Amino acid sequence: MRQLIRRGARTLRDLAIGPDEVPMMSQIIPRDDRATTFMCALDYINYERIPGDVLEFGVFTGLSLAILSQGHHFDPKGMDRRFVGFDSFAGLPPSADAHARWQPADCAINHSWHPQLPIGAPVTPDATRDLFAACDLPTPELHVGSFAQTIPTAVPSRYPAVALMHLDCDLYESTREALEYASPALQDGAMLMFDDWFHYRANPHKGQARAFSEFLAAHPEWIATSYRTYATFCHAFILSRR
Repeated sequence: MRQLIRRGARTLRDLAIGPDEVPMMSQIIPRDDRATTFMCALDYINYERIPGDVLEFGVFTGLSLAILSQGHHFDPKGMDRRFVGFDSFAGLPPSADAHARWQPADCAINHSWHPQLPIGAPVTPDATRDLFAACDLPTPELHVGSFAQTIPTAVPSRYPAVALMHLDCDLYESTREALEYASPALQDGAMLMFDDWFHYRANPHKGQARAFSEFLAAHPEWIATSYRTYATFCHAFILSRR
């Protein structure tokens, strides 16, 4: 409903005074150095016809999930996918590993550029829904709460197949939970995108690198092939079933 109201208001404004603003997504993509890889990742899973949905773990203000959704809608190649986010929207949980920057409860408020959400504003599910509406994207499905509370109730019952996971949850513990709880739905050829791979000064025994190494050791049915590194801290892999 919010999206229909926004579209109607925009149409009335354009009729009255003419369109005069840069489209929302045209503001977002040039500012995000992950965008090109996000587009390529969606092109890959659509071209290869990897079945399933796109799940993000750690939504924050919704920018990355919106870019992923836009990448799909540029050229879906006949594939139908849902875009799904999991986040407590209450900031980062505690971790056993001290981080150079993040502390518990960080990321509960916006700390960087956003086309709608001021710096210092609370991060909420509605902020992400409003962003999708402003970009004329289908409303995402958001699951609010800790990963331990939300993922097992949704995967695989609601999301039986996952084609792409975007793990933007920073910490070893959160990444470990997301991988393990979502593993029953992973598909042969699925893309795993780690937003914080090179945190902890790229120490392979900490953070997301540690979580993924342990996941592969516990799940010998999967082989991981490096897809690419991108932006400052990110690394993506493709899973193949043995």
